[in-house]
Amino acid sequence: MIYFKDITNIEQAKLHYRKLAKQLHPDTGGTSQEFQKMQDEYKTTIEAIQKYSNLVNYHSHPSPEKEFLGQLGKLAQLLIKKQVPQEYLRQKIKTTNSNLNKDLLEGVVNFLDGL
Repeated sequence: MIYFKDITNIEQAKLHYRKLAKQLHPDTGGTSQEFQKMQDEYKTTIEAIQKYSNLVNYHSHPSPEKEFLGQLGKLAQLLIKKQVPQEYLRQKIKTTNSNLNKDLLEGVVNFLDGL
């Protein structure tokens, strides 16, 4: 990059192009080769900015699956905060005969209470 080195958006590129076109155009003392090189670089710069912009926009809008998982996560947090799964697990602890199951369930309840 010679002409559009520090350009980061399309508006900057357009303004800079106009300035360079006035300087480099063959009718104002520039050469046709230099002017063509600047135009090619301008086109490449615009394409790169647009491609980057499309990537940023794509990643900033979550897919339906990610949105669903996010909503599911919020629901899980709400249920945990209101002690819904812990109460269910406490009932299971009372009805199980296995000490191992009781210990595991108590560990999960303690974990959920800590969230």
